[in-house]
Amino acid sequence: MKVKTSTAILSLLSFLVYAAPALAHHSFTAEYYSDKNVTLTGTLTKVEWVNPHVFLYVDVKDSSGKVTSWAVETVSTVALHRYGAKRAMFVEGQTVTIDGYPAKDGTKALVGLRHIKFQNGTEFNYRNPDAPAPDGK
Repeated sequence: MKVKTSTAILSLLSFLVYAAPALAHHSFTAEYYSDKNVTLTGTLTKVEWVNPHVFLYVDVKDSSGKVTSWAVETVSTVALHRYGAKRAMFVEGQTVTIDGYPAKDGTKALVGLRHIKFQNGTEFNYRNPDAPAPDGK
């Protein structure tokens, strides 16, 4: 009887330890303002096509010539594929225009992706693939 009880307790503890990371996932609205937008145009310098979130890095030059490297958070690779995005679309060195949601934690160079327009004119509206581009086109 003690062996069964010990095994059950050990199994339950193991389950809780391995399940904890899944419970720690953050919500979009906890991280980003959904009612504010930031538009960035710059050079795509790096793509981290990994789970749980794909990150794009874009160097944006301001009017004085100062370059800021922005991190653009998206969803998982599987979710991007589901919406029609492919890794091959994100080519480092190309100019992109990003419409995103600013971070709530005060991180100045972090946005959540809403829409991206690639140098070749291809557009991808991540939050709602059927919606028009932010400029209404």
